[in-house]
Amino acid sequence: MSQTPLSDVIRELAAGSAPDAYDRFVAIFRASTVGVMMDGAPAPDGRGGFVVRGGGVTVRSTGHGGGTRILAYADPEVFLQNYGPKFNAGLSGEVLLQMAAGAADSDGILVNCATSEISAVINRATARSLTAAVEEPARRRWWQRR
Repeated sequence: MSQTPLSDVIRELAAGSAPDAYDRFVAIFRASTVGVMMDGAPAPDGRGGFVVRGGGVTVRSTGHGGGTRILAYADPEVFLQNYGPKFNAGLSGEVLLQMAAGAADSDGILVNCATSEISAVINRATARSLTAAVEEPARRRWWQRR
């Protein structure tokens, strides 16, 4: 198994070599931990946990493709070896999708590859559709017929 599954699929996506590459990219992204540059990073609480002080935690964004996108780094361990410290924290892709979907000032996520100087984009509409809550069917009242 590859040490860079997210970067591998970003390279496939950039090459246009596989028609299902974007769907696999999004699926792997959701299940991955990616590097981010975090402001207001949680501090150790001395008991093995973390605490956020002040105004909360934010992740940095960048201008790309005519919009502002949350900046993420695929396969953080390998990215660190190849390009040095560009990030200071790790977040799950699922959490980053939720942040992008809910941020009014974000146009999505820019994911930088760990093995090549390329990137892939997840736009805000995609993030919203992936994180939309599955609506439960309306419950019948006890007096209503089936």
